[in-house]
Amino acid sequence: MKKVVIVGPGGLGGTIAALLARKGECDVTIVGRPGAHIDAIQRQHALHLTGLQEFTVQIDATDDPKDIRECDILIYTVKAQDTQAALAITEHIEVRDFATSLQNGVVKDELLVDVFGGEKVIGGLAVVAGERPTPGVVNWTYDGGTQFGELDGGASGRVDEIVNLFERAGLITQASDAILSATWSKMVGWIPIGLLATLSRRNNAGVMSNRQLVTEYTGMVRELQALAAAKEIPLIDLGPYHVKTWCEGTAEEAIEKVLTSPLAGSQSTHSALQDIQKGIPTEFQACVGPILEEAQERSISMQRVRIMYATLMGLEDTLKHG
Repeated sequence: MKKVVIVGPGGLGGTIAALLARKGECDVTIVGRPGAHIDAIQRQHALHLTGLQEFTVQIDATDDPKDIRECDILIYTVKAQDTQAALAITEHIEVRDFATSLQNGVVKDELLVDVFGGEKVIGGLAVVAGERPTPGVVNWTYDGGTQFGELDGGASGRVDEIVNLFERAGLITQASDAILSATWSKMVGWIPIGLLATLSRRNNAGVMSNRQLVTEYTGMVRELQALAAAKEIPLIDLGPYHVKTWCEGTAEEAIEKVLTSPLAGSQSTHSALQDIQKGIPTEFQACVGPILEEAQERSISMQRVRIMYATLMGLEDTLKHG
């Protein structure tokens, strides 16, 4: 039986942990920071999942990573801004098969490679939404698919193994021979929604069904696509984010396609807006900051993204000091 360690028991990590543990095909342990959520899981020796499925599953949990010396599969699902801290307290873990990150951002895999070495890291991304409404409970709200792939694009047995494990657990999952393209495609679709959602205080449907907001959304998608193109990373249509299609044709055609996409009716709330509603900073400094820095280095204009990002950072500053 494979030993799986998931670092980060929030909406994403908690959902995956619960689904994997329920099947009984692997030994799952979740690692979380000290607090009410991890205390509740430890006290009950269980995690309760609601939303798309509802059940309670027995699961091991710890707030002290030193308790874990080794595992077969190590999965990171913490917020992007917590990556460095999470790696610092888990780098001692001996990983037998591989480590992977389902976090947001485009530099996450590089950070894992720096710690565990290239041969121990595979790429991953998840278009999966969840919330943590109360301690010991995770609410699974959306499954837009998860992908895993070798960073060099090659096929491998270990990728097939984790894909099959996730599929049997009930998650839409597939192997990718272009995981870098998939990672960028998710970010190109995800970042603009988050910027608009946090500043308009609307859920995904509220953003993606509003023509004025969608006009800004498609503009930001195309700005981000310009950087991906400069890096020779082709975008793809990924889950609900049809970014390749939205970057083709005229701007008005793209707007109409977004307005009639499933996202226009999605009642999910972007994770960044969830953070703002809780009064805590978003992941955007860690996710968008490096993108804007590289765009500036390459003299690629990102006027819309830059203005929206600066506005969000100003809002976050009031959370820290207000």
